[in-house]
Amino acid sequence: MRAADGRPAAVRLRQAALVFFGIFVFTSTFSIAANQISLSITVLLFAALCLIDRSFRPGWLPLALPFAAFTFISIISSLLSGNPADAFGNMKNYLLFVAVWLTASLAADRSMRGRIYQVLLVSGAGSALYGIVIYCMGMGRGGLHRTPGTFSNEMTFGGIMMLLLSLYVAVSIAAGIPRKLRISSMIAAAVTFMALVLTQTRSSWLAMFISGIVILALLRRRWIPVYIAAVTALVLLGPSAYRDRITTMFDLQFRTNVQRINMLRGGLSIFREHAVIGTGPVDLGEIYREHMPPEAVHVHGHMHNIFLHVAVTLGTLGLAAFVWLLASMFRIVGRNLRLDLPPPGRALTAGSLGAMTGFIVNGMFDWNFGDAEVLTMMLIIIGLNAAVYREWSTGESAAPLDRRP
Repeated sequence: MRAADGRPAAVRLRQAALVFFGIFVFTSTFSIAANQISLSITVLLFAALCLIDRSFRPGWLPLALPFAAFTFISIISSLLSGNPADAFGNMKNYLLFVAVWLTASLAADRSMRGRIYQVLLVSGAGSALYGIVIYCMGMGRGGLHRTPGTFSNEMTFGGIMMLLLSLYVAVSIAAGIPRKLRISSMIAAAVTFMALVLTQTRSSWLAMFISGIVILALLRRRWIPVYIAAVTALVLLGPSAYRDRITTMFDLQFRTNVQRINMLRGGLSIFREHAVIGTGPVDLGEIYREHMPPEAVHVHGHMHNIFLHVAVTLGTLGLAAFVWLLASMFRIVGRNLRLDLPPPGRALTAGSLGAMTGFIVNGMFDWNFGDAEVLTMMLIIIGLNAAVYREWSTGESAAPLDRRP
């Protein structure tokens, strides 16, 4: 039992922190304003709790060092950028990483992690349903009527739906899941899948396809051929507008693909001039204008690729730290896969690995690391896995599979 359990002030602070943390998780699928306000309040309450009861502290996580390195290089790059104010302003998303430590600390027990999943289940399905209603009312964006759902654009909404769908699918197909939880997860998966389709976000479609393969490889390996066949049939038999949308992914002459190729060429040109420490995390519009290929028309403020963008803005040093940071996240989830977790623990871990893989795939076509809404959802998922990781490292959780008697 924690010391906080015997101190009225600490107990009240912990209860208040849990309430606002629940609001933070609930609003992560539909409101960035409410989400960040509740996160800020949770941080203040948690800090006060740590001051009152030192036994209740964030603790160490494997991503601490790589995150510190990534932040330090970003600071140095910002100072050398020539526009430090703009650069430091663009680092505000770094503050969101506190969500990993908060989730790891406040979701320390299995029952709490189960409640968080249920919150995401209700909130995510509700947001997906809203996105479907928006589409049916003819309020989608552009000629394709792409649904932006609860956010300002369809790419953000598609990224959120992909991450949530990965969790829902994993719980829906895993063994040993309680019947009510399986049924509710399947319903949420169906609604979220439809919302994801209606975003017409190709990068999120591809990310979800790869995420599905990862999840099946961990939970239902024999289903992979059936899954690929089903997706193929869905593409071939689906409406022509969606089929055409998919085929453009492989058309190098398609306008957005041409833009991405031009961005790649321009970005590599910038990187060659700022190879060590980068341009700084500034808006790249003016710099890109000087390096864009002659045939390029559109000027972009960021590279639509997480690795290219980090390489351009933070150089080789920043890219190395960024890869280290991503690898540390995968290490946490990978370690959890070795645990003999009771349902739905292993399912959520498998879904998390699928979501993280999808996040990387999505990030090959979009700067989703700079999208606060998508990044926040990803960090909540990492935090849930960090809580399991911490239990294992302190010997409070189920023993690793390879250490069972």
